[in-house]
Amino acid sequence: MPETLPKPQSILGNTGPQDVRHAPFAHMVIEQPFDTDLYQQLEDEFPLPERFVNNLPEIASNQAIRIRALDIIDNPEFSDNWRSFFRYHTSQDFWRDIIATIGDEIRHAHPQLEDRVGVKFEDWQVKVRGAPGEAHVELDALFVVNTPVERISSVRPAHVDSENEIFAGLFYMKPEGDTTPGGDLALYSFKDGKNAFGGHYADLEDVTEECVVPYGKNRFIAFVNSTASIHGVTPRPVTENFRRYINFVAITPFDAFKIPKLSLINQAKFWLDRRKTKSKGINLEM
Repeated sequence: MPETLPKPQSILGNTGPQDVRHAPFAHMVIEQPFDTDLYQQLEDEFPLPERFVNNLPEIASNQAIRIRALDIIDNPEFSDNWRSFFRYHTSQDFWRDIIATIGDEIRHAHPQLEDRVGVKFEDWQVKVRGAPGEAHVELDALFVVNTPVERISSVRPAHVDSENEIFAGLFYMKPEGDTTPGGDLALYSFKDGKNAFGGHYADLEDVTEECVVPYGKNRFIAFVNSTASIHGVTPRPVTENFRRYINFVAITPFDAFKIPKLSLINQAKFWLDRRKTKSKGINLEM
């Protein structure tokens, strides 16, 4: 007999193209995507920190630890509400929600993508990332925590996501009582004459911070990923608190774009400068 789970609600259910902001790149900020009662249920059933750190050989300061949808959906260790949540947000229906809301912005950022696949976005076939079989796009949703901080640091400074990722979302779930500053999402643009990365990372001297979305409770940020989508997490000071969120991604089976890279000499200088910064105790990435 098929398993019965609670009816899910899409995190994009009350949004539309009118919610898209275009500067510095296509993104949405949705306050309270879920009503108070549903959010409280999800918050109460969020896995305890021990679930993320137990059995790890070591735990670093401000370390990102993830649990992917494939390990959640059919796992009774997690609540029915969360399993339903992850099942829906890696489904064909959720892909349709993405396209209905921000699909035109994906087309604008990646104008050759549909022609390359030979199928309109609306008809792309979906599978959960890591599941067997073929699909036009893989969706994932992940529990994520960032561990307590031993020295001021950003878990991930200014960067763009992987070349095969075309959509990303962050559902912030800051716990009650956590007054730690930082851990916000900063959106950047390149300064005039700057347009290249050291790997996936941008030199902070080459970018301008355009806006900051605070890390809070029941707040959702989504964006189209491309070379323009420079974003990063603001540093957190020393704290015993875990930072909590759900990460959503849409992944193509090939690279959707190429990241312009600094020259080899400038890349070497970039990473040397980052290493020197870390040695001073201001760790920018863990």
